[in-house]
Amino acid sequence: MPKRRPAGPGHRSGPTVAHRPPQPTGPRLRPGLPRTAGPVGPRRLLGRIGLLPAVVATVLATGCAAADVERASAPTPTPVARTLRTPDTLLGLPRSGTPLPAGLPRFRLNELTREATPATSTVEAVYGRGRRSPETIVVSAVSGTVPDPQAMLDRLLKPYRIPKPRSVEFGRYGGEARCGRGRTADEGHLTACAWADPEVAGVVVFLTATKQPDRKEDFLTIRDELEQTTG
Repeated sequence: MPKRRPAGPGHRSGPTVAHRPPQPTGPRLRPGLPRTAGPVGPRRLLGRIGLLPAVVATVLATGCAAADVERASAPTPTPVARTLRTPDTLLGLPRSGTPLPAGLPRFRLNELTREATPATSTVEAVYGRGRRSPETIVVSAVSGTVPDPQAMLDRLLKPYRIPKPRSVEFGRYGGEARCGRGRTADEGHLTACAWADPEVAGVVVFLTATKQPDRKEDFLTIRDELEQTTG
């Protein structure tokens, strides 16, 4: 019978054992838990840094919007104290004692004074070069306490029967102003501009025989001539 070869060193006889692959080393994870993200790479880090300007811009824009809301809700400054004067000339026309055209509707000074009690100063004057003057300017104004400037504007323009008075620039002293065109009893042309704020109210009327151009700039010039700050 054949001879058995002796087993080499370390050889063990017995059943063959299946070989297991090497197990990974390190901490074991519990089932169901997500794996921890590894270290942030250069590209991911740059991406996160790139988000910072957008975040900062959003914060700044939000702050600016809040500041704009605060500025918009700020109260309107109180108009400065003023008094009225009667200039010697207006738009180059001298002060005149010529009576006004017959039938001209007017908001008279005594009515103005009652509307702004107690009145502190008044103006009522006519400017022109006599009956043949191509233009006549009539001014009436009062300073004092005007409790309702909006209602005052309506009353100032009502006598002139202007169909559609429009809001216009009111000038450096604030308030509100309206102008409109109408006709006189002798078929002349008129432009009436009234203004009112809590301290001063008045009306300027331009009278001509022919149709007039826009008088808004002339109105602002006259208002600046009539009103002066006090103190």
